[in-house]
Formats: sequence, C-alpha cells, structure tokens
Amino acid sequence: MSLLRWRIPSQEGSSLNGRGRHGFSDPRPGIPLQVDPHEANASDSHRPWRITYSKRDETPGTNAVTRQLAGIMHERVNRIGQARDLLGRWQDRTLGRREREIRQLPDVVGEQLAAWSLENVLNARKRPVPSFGFSLAPVLTHAVAARRQQRIRGLLLTSAIALVTARHPWGTGTLAAMSVLYHVFVVAGRFSALVRWGLSALVPMAVTAAVALLAWTKLKEYSGAVSFAVQDAVSAGVWLTLLLTALYALDGWIALGYALSLRPAREHIARRPRLAPRAATKVAECETTELWQSTPYLKEATGWHRFVGAGLDPWRSGGPRIQLTPARRATDDAGEGEGSDGAAKAGGGREGIRKFESDELLDKVRDELERLSGTLVETHALPHCDVFETLAVPQARWQSLPRVPDRPQLGLRAESSTAPERATWPEAGEMIAEGRQAPSGHLSRRYLAAQVVDWEGQTVVTVFAHAALEGKTLHFVTRPHVLASLRKEVRAETVRGWTLARKIALMPVHALGDTIALAHRSYGILLRVLISVLPGVFGHAVRQQVAKALDADEKPRVDGTPVSLREHCALVEPEDMHQAEDAARHISILQSRMFSTVSAFLDDHGVSTGEFRRQAEQFVTKVFINGDHNQVNTGTVHGDQTQAKPADDTTAKG
Repeated sequence: MSLLRWRIPSQEGSSLNGRGRHGFSDPRPGIPLQVDPHEANASDSHRPWRITYSKRDETPGTNAVTRQLAGIMHERVNRIGQARDLLGRWQDRTLGRREREIRQLPDVVGEQLAAWSLENVLNARKRPVPSFGFSLAPVLTHAVAARRQQRIRGLLLTSAIALVTARHPWGTGTLAAMSVLYHVFVVAGRFSALVRWGLSALVPMAVTAAVALLAWTKLKEYSGAVSFAVQDAVSAGVWLTLLLTALYALDGWIALGYALSLRPAREHIARRPRLAPRAATKVAECETTELWQSTPYLKEATGWHRFVGAGLDPWRSGGPRIQLTPARRATDDAGEGEGSDGAAKAGGGREGIRKFESDELLDKVRDELERLSGTLVETHALPHCDVFETLAVPQARWQSLPRVPDRPQLGLRAESSTAPERATWPEAGEMIAEGRQAPSGHLSRRYLAAQVVDWEGQTVVTVFAHAALEGKTLHFVTRPHVLASLRKEVRAETVRGWTLARKIALMPVHALGDTIALAHRSYGILLRVLISVLPGVFGHAVRQQVAKALDADEKPRVDGTPVSLREHCALVEPEDMHQAEDAARHISILQSRMFSTVSAFLDDHGVSTGEFRRQAEQFVTKVFINGDHNQVNTGTVHGDQTQAKPADDTTAKG
C-alpha cells in the first residue's frame, strides 16, 4: 500500500508550465520534442520514453529585486556626505583619533555595476546563467541606459571644456600651469625644502634673496601679461564651474527620473532600451537564453560544488543510496506454511519488483511537489513554489554552449506566450536523452528543481534532485541552494514626497561636488601625461602618487567562468534571523517531501524501503539538527515533524 495518496493529474492545464488553476499539472508538461515514435517505444516495453520536460515559470519582471537592481544602476555619489567626511577627518586629526574613510560608491552600485553587467552578461561571449527571483531584461535595459547617459554626459562635459578653452585659452593654460607648479613645489615638498635651505645659514639666505630679486625684476616687465592671464584664468574658472555644474545637475535629475520610473506604482517597466537597436537585440537574446533550462556548476575554493545563479550558500548535498531488494509482504509469511505452492508464491512475492525508470520516479516527485504550490486544506501553500527540470552542465562546457538564438526568432515580444516555444533550445534533446540511460559517463545530467521565492524575491531557495538508477542501486541525491538577499547598499528604496523634493532641490549642491571631483581627476590626468613626457622633472613622491592612482583604477576582470548578476550583488547567506529560519524551513519541507515521495514510490513497486527511510532520516538529522542551522522542528522521511535537541558534536552545513 502506498504511503502517499497519488492524485490523478488534471488533463486541463494552462500553457504556463502545464499547470492548471489549482496548481495541478499535466502528466508530462513542457515543450514537446521531435522524437521518432518507433525509437521512443523500442527500448522500453512497459513505458514509452518521455518526450517532454517541465518548464520554468515566467520570471517575475516587476518584483522588488528587479526594481532595485535596475534602479541602483543610476545611483550617484553623495557629495554632501563626502564633505561631511572631510570635515570629520579634520576633527579626527584634531582629537588624535583614527581618520575615517571618505565614502564612495561600492562596485555593486551605479555606473560600475552597469559596466560590469554589460561586460560580463550582455556583451559576454558566454551564455548568461538563469536568473532566479528576478527578471534579467529590465536590469540590462537600465544598464544600457546608464552607460548611454554616461557617454552623453562625457560628450557634453568635453564640449563645455573645449568651448571655454577656445574662448579663454590664456586662462585655461594659466590654470593648468598653476596646478602643475602647485604639485611640483607644494605637494612634492620642494618649496618647503628650498625655504628651509634658504633660512639655514647666512650664505644661503643671501643667495635666496638675490634669486628672488632677480625673478621679480624679470617678471615686472611682463606684469601686464601676467595680470591679463590671471584675470582670464578667473573668468575661465567661473565659466567652467557654472557650465559643468549645470550639466552635472541635469545629469542627476535625469538619473533621478530613471529611478522614479521604477517605483512600485508603475505596473510595467521597460524591458528594452529605446533608440538602441543593437543593445535591444542583445537583451532579447539574453531573455531568450534564460528560457533555456541549462544551469552551469563549478567547484569553489572550499571544495564544494554549486550551481551558478542558485545562490552562494550551497548546503550539504547527498541522499540515500540503497540496493533494490524486494519487500517482504504479510502474504509471504502466510505462504511459507502451505507447501510447495505456497513457497512458490512466496518466492514470487519476494522477488516481485515492478520495473521502473528514474523518469517515473522523478515524475512522481514532481507531481507531489507541485501540490505544495496549490491550495492545501491542512496548511498554507509554499510561497511562489515552482517545480521544473534543468540540465546541469560543467563550467568548462558552459563556455562552448551557443549563446545567440536564431535571428528570426528575436522579433517576438517578451509578452508573447509563443516566444518560449519558438525559441529553439539547443540542449532540449539532450535534456530528454539524459534520463533514458545510466548516468555514468555523462557530464551533463538532468535535475528536478523545486524553488521557493520568498520575501518579495529577496530569498530564493532551490533544491535540485537527481535519481541515479544503475546496477540494481538507487542513489537519490539532493543539492539545496540558498540565494540570499541583496546587499544593504544595493537595496535602494524609491523616494517620494518631501524627501523627493529635498533631493531635487539639493541636486545642484551635489553637482558642484561633482565638478570639484572632475577637477581633481583632471589634475591627476595632467600629472600622468607630464610624468610620461618629462619623467626627470617630477620627484619620487609624484611617481608614487601616480602609481597608486593607476593601481586604484585597475578593476579585477572576470575570466570565462559563468557569473550571475544577482549573486554579484547579493549576500553570501541570509543575515536576517527570520529569513534564515524561513530558508531552512523551506529546504526541510522540500527535502522531506522528496524523500517521502520516493519512499512511497518504491513501496508501490515492491522495493524494501526500510534502509531508504533510515538513511533519509539520518541525512535530515545530520543537516538540520547537527549542522549550523539547528532547527527544533525538522522534516523527516515520513513527511511529518519531529522535535530534537542539537547534538554537541555539531559540524558545519554543506
């Protein structure tokens, strides 16, 4: 008798993941493949080969995580906060304390994140990894908008500087000369050294006075030109400050407008960049390849394997491994005392394992997991639970997978329900073929994934399951992953009301700070150019400062390994107490339901399940009770809850 009541799959389902109104799925939902019917039925006499796979649900395009990742692309430096930090440094030096750091935008915020996204996701040669808990298209769209705004701003700033230089050439040259002299004599310390030498003795003092008198006599002849150059420098400085501040203020208001376009009140946000056909085509390609259910995996420095995109917090992987032995029924004991006929019947009962394949086992697990996302009578359903299948491929092979789909299919709109079916997935046939034979010797393997998206997309829990049936042995392995919430600096909220009005009013003040920062950067660029042309003029202090500036500008480049935009901006593991508890509970529920379903399936097919139950309970106890995530209530193979105390010899979770 089965331990679980298998429900009858509904024959009426929607086109999305084959799921009906109440969460019931078709027997084999997914995308049909072109398979020869004779070949499909020739290898298996009791069950035709499965020619479909379970699809992913549509990624939420307007949830909080998508809006935050897209809006943070337009973040600007808080110049008022930097001024406060500079004042605080003066206080720290006065009071003898350790000087505080000047706040800067981290690498996961603003135009740095936009550049990283375009280089490693949109314009990369490798295929983008699946996005879990958010939609990739709006984020890439705003990354393109941020890069375009940066280029337009740079063009306007260059034009303004060129215009002022053309109108005030003497003034601009005087400003450049004054900055160089300031660095050579003041920053490098040559002026102070010269003054100390001149005041050290009578002879150096006389020499210094004579040189100063000679310089004054020569400069007095050109006093008119010097006066005109100084006046022109003042005019050039004023015009440069006004024009650049106005451009930076306009740039800040435009960036604020982009952020306001992502406010929660707007139901639809942009999924394609405007006036950028090439970038829009690449965004469409990334959106199409996201529907291709291939997931890369790699080995971390700690030695643990993880699926890229599913989370930086992989839990302990593993599961029961049992030999398939026939179950001993009550009828067997009754038949032992009935002579030869009874012995024959008993022998037939002990060896009567019904033939099954791993596909059938995973189908039962999938059907039972899909019940958790529907309306349950006894308890609440899991939030946003999605059950799908994915093809796990190694990191080395991920680089060689095709990234660009067929060009005629890119004209489809993202809202079209026929877009996923018409976008051919190159590994679709391989997904089905991997379940037809023994897994040994195959790099790419099919996994059944159960995913729970909670906390408005901030927490994503995914449990990957694989059934290896080979050599009269069943190994059912699970690989849980937790995708934690975004970093604190990335979780930017949309401002409104008086806060928005205050931010708009203070934008010119931030723009003035941007102008000062641009002058400082231009000053550094000028020094780099001069030190490359005249290396003997500048001292060791100047070379050391330029070397530090060059070293700070170098950004670590990502190699050909698959990367995830969400993982790049997320925490390693949940820091909030309730989020961590929910993640552990979701993993416990999913794994317990998987183990109980497999146990019931084996019992229905005449397989002894005692060893399977024992190993499953031991595995759950080892992870949830003896691990880092000590839980009082944990799931078991029976599907109910037990209470236990954490053991003393606790070990780290996987």
